[in-house]
Amino acid sequence: MLREQNLKNLKTEKDGIVLLRSLIEGFMVPNTDQKKYLYKIVNIDYRKYSRSIDGVILHKSSFEQVSLSKDFTFVEIKTTNSNSVKELPYGVFFGFTKNEEDLFKQLDNYRLCLVHTKLKNYYLMNFEEYESLIKNKRIQYQITFKNKK
Repeated sequence: MLREQNLKNLKTEKDGIVLLRSLIEGFMVPNTDQKKYLYKIVNIDYRKYSRSIDGVILHKSSFEQVSLSKDFTFVEIKTTNSNSVKELPYGVFFGFTKNEEDLFKQLDNYRLCLVHTKLKNYYLMNFEEYESLIKNKRIQYQITFKNKK
């Protein structure tokens, strides 16, 4: 069972996605087949990076028109509702996986999107801006033990 904080985080993330749909023209959350298609366009291993994006911004009027990497932007969403954050991107704390950061560094059409649900605002950034804003960064291992036989 998920901890209470995990449930709050999931709700905040869903609220962020709803907000982005209303604020960014062309923003969508791709289904599995759509995501595989986009990963194929940019020659990315879907199995390794399947959870490294949350959405995309289409630069075409429909998904069916997408055929090149310039037709879309990958979006990794980090959502907050913190009262201490008054202006994005300043003061935001979030977790970022190695795979997310590796894709971010590798792809020109990948953006980190900070969403503040209370301010009803978002901030898109590229990798260079992300690096310039980092105050501190630490590695955290996520461990899952195997099931009892």
